[in-house]
Amino acid sequence: MSLFTILGRLRATLLLVLRQRLELAALDVQDEMQRLGVLLEAALFMLTMWGFALAAAAAGVILLFWDSARLAAVWGVSGFFLLLGLGLLVWLRRAWKRKPRFMATTLAELEKDAGLWSSE
Repeated sequence: MSLFTILGRLRATLLLVLRQRLELAALDVQDEMQRLGVLLEAALFMLTMWGFALAAAAAGVILLFWDSARLAAVWGVSGFFLLLGLGLLVWLRRAWKRKPRFMATTLAELEKDAGLWSSE
């Protein structure tokens, strides 16, 4: 077997490994985009529905106390919305920190490949 044949096979193998890693990276990006899209759609729909429900409930509470304690009702409803918004902010920050690292699978495979090449 000639040196050129060996180098040609080595080049073909390296290109195949590179192609596989790029395909894996593309799948990681596609999965992340799909996951983000689904989460965004669900979050927007959920927030819209909650907004309608909370607006109706707030109007009902304020109308219920209109004659006796309208200012207290307005402040109470406003405080409730403020606390709910802060709770959602805390939840979103925790969810953001818990998400998997972007392209984690691809990076792990590249690290594994680097370990294989450095041990030879």
